[in-house]
Amino acid sequence: MILRFLFLLCLLLLGCNESKDQLQSIEQQNAIMVKSDRDAEDAVVENRDSLLKDVPPQFRNKRLKYNSLAEMNQNKKLVLGMQTGFVFVDKETRRLLPGAKIEYYNSTPDMAYLVSTGKLDGFINDEPVIRYVALGVPNLAYIHAGFEPLNIVVAFPMNSAGKALRDEMNEFIEKLRADGTLDALDSLWLGNDEAKKVVEFPKAMPGKRTLKMGTSAISAPFEYIKDGKIVGYEMDLMARFCKEYGYGLEVNDVPFESLLLGLETNTYDFVASTLSDMPSISEHFYESNAIYVSECVMAVQILDEKNVLSPAKNGGASDSAAIVEEGLITSLKSNFVRTFVMESRWKLVTNGIGVTIFISILSAVFGTILGFLICLMRLSKNKVADAIAITYIRILQGTPMVVLLMILFYVVFARTGLDGVWVAIIGFGMNFGAYVSEMMRTGIEAVDKGQMEAALALGYTKPRAFFKIVVPQAARHFLPVYQGEFISLVKMTSVVGYIAIHDLTKASDIIRSRTYEAFFPLVTTAIIYFIIAWLLTRALTAIQKRIDPRNRRKRLKKI
Repeated sequence: MILRFLFLLCLLLLGCNESKDQLQSIEQQNAIMVKSDRDAEDAVVENRDSLLKDVPPQFRNKRLKYNSLAEMNQNKKLVLGMQTGFVFVDKETRRLLPGAKIEYYNSTPDMAYLVSTGKLDGFINDEPVIRYVALGVPNLAYIHAGFEPLNIVVAFPMNSAGKALRDEMNEFIEKLRADGTLDALDSLWLGNDEAKKVVEFPKAMPGKRTLKMGTSAISAPFEYIKDGKIVGYEMDLMARFCKEYGYGLEVNDVPFESLLLGLETNTYDFVASTLSDMPSISEHFYESNAIYVSECVMAVQILDEKNVLSPAKNGGASDSAAIVEEGLITSLKSNFVRTFVMESRWKLVTNGIGVTIFISILSAVFGTILGFLICLMRLSKNKVADAIAITYIRILQGTPMVVLLMILFYVVFARTGLDGVWVAIIGFGMNFGAYVSEMMRTGIEAVDKGQMEAALALGYTKPRAFFKIVVPQAARHFLPVYQGEFISLVKMTSVVGYIAIHDLTKASDIIRSRTYEAFFPLVTTAIIYFIIAWLLTRALTAIQKRIDPRNRRKRLKKI
C-alpha cells in the first residue's frame, strides 16, 4: 500500500515538472512573438520615416501627391512651374528632375493655385515663401528639394555709386546681424502678429537723395502688399537702412523679370526682391552680404479628401439643393469679403479703375492729335514727309506694346525720372496714333474730291475747306473703326504693370497674390473692363451721331 502511494506520488511530481516545462515553453514562445511584433512595428515606422524623410513633420500626417523628388522622377509626364528669372533654380531643377516639363510663370501665387488644383505637379521657391503661401492654400504642402541653402541678397548697379551704396548696405547688415536685429525681423515677419507688420518708408534728410528701389511685391513674407502698402521682411530692412543713412526711399513694384533690366539701365538704385546669390547676378551687378539664408523647397498638392456636402437623410433632393445653394451663397460672400473688404482691397480696385481710365483717355487724345499730323504727312506731296510717316507707322505696327513700353521706360526715359503713367500715355499714344493716321487717311480719301473743289469755288480757303467740309464727311467713314480701336486701347492698358503702374489688372494681380484665388478677382476684373468699354462705347456713339451730317439735317428740319 505504501509502495503504491509512493509510486503515484512520483508520477504526480513527474507530471507537474512536465507541465511546468510546457508552461515555460509557451511563455518563451509568447515573448518571442511579442518581440517579433515590436521589431515589425519598428521596421514599419523606420520604413515610413525613410519614405517621408523629405516631408516636413507638419505634413507627415497628410497624404501628399509626392513625398520625395525620387517619386516625382517616376512620373514620365511630370509638369513643374518655374518663376521667370529663377535661373539657378531652373538649372538645378533640370539636373535633379531631368524628365520634367518646365512651364514659366510670373508669380508664386499663380503657381500655388495651379499646384493646389492639380494642374501643376509642383514648383520650387524659398521655404519661407511657400510656407507662407501654404497658410492661405489649405491643400498645399512642400517637401525638401535637396538644394544647398541660398543666400538672399540685394543687388546694385555695377558702377561707382552702386559700389558705394553696396558698401553702406553691407556695413548696415553686419551691424544688425551683430546686435540681433536680423533675428528679430525674422521672428516678426515670419510670425503671426499681423498688427506689428507695418513699414514706414522714410523721407530724405537735407542734403541726401531719395533712392529708387525695384521690387516685385508678390513674395510674402519678404515683400507683399497689405492694406494698400508694400510691406515685408526686405521692405522693413531697406526702410531701416535708408533711415539710418538719411536717404529717402521710393519703391517701384514691377514684375520680377523686369527688375534686373531696370537695374542695368540705372532706373533703380538697387533691387530687393528675394534675389538669390548666383553667378548670373554677381557677374553683372554688385551684391550685398546675405540678408537671409533660405532653403529651396518643392511645393506639392495635398490629396486628403475634402468634406463633401451630402443630402439630408429625410430631406431628399430638395434639401440637397438647398444645402448646395446655401454653400454657394456662403462661398460667394466669403470670396467677396476676401477680395474686396479685407485689408481694404476695394481701394486697390477703385484706384486701378481711375488709373486705367486716365491713361486710356489721355492716350487717345494724344494719339488722335499725333495720328492726324502723321495723316497730313501721308497726304502731303512731299516724298520725304511721306516716307517718314510710312516708316513710323510700320515700326509702331510691328512692335509689341509691352516691348515698346519697356523700351520707353527702361531705356529712353530711364534717366529722366518721368513717372510711369506719363510714359504709358506716351507709349500708347504713339501706338494709337500709328493706327489712327491710316484710319483718317482712308476716311479723307473716301470723300469725293469735288467737295473740296466746290468749297474752293465758293470762296473757302484750303484749310477752311478741309476742316469745314472734308473732315466732317471723313469722320463719318473712320469713326466706327476709330471706336473699335479706342476700345482695344483700353484693353491694352492692362500691360502697364510691367512699368510699375498699379492699374486695374495690377490690382487684380495683387489681390490674387494675397487670396491665392483666381476665379473671383479675374472675373470681377473682366466685368469692370466690360463696363468701362461699354460706357466709353456709348460716349463715342453719341459723339458719332452728333457730328453725322444726316443727323444734323434732321435736327435742322425739326427746328
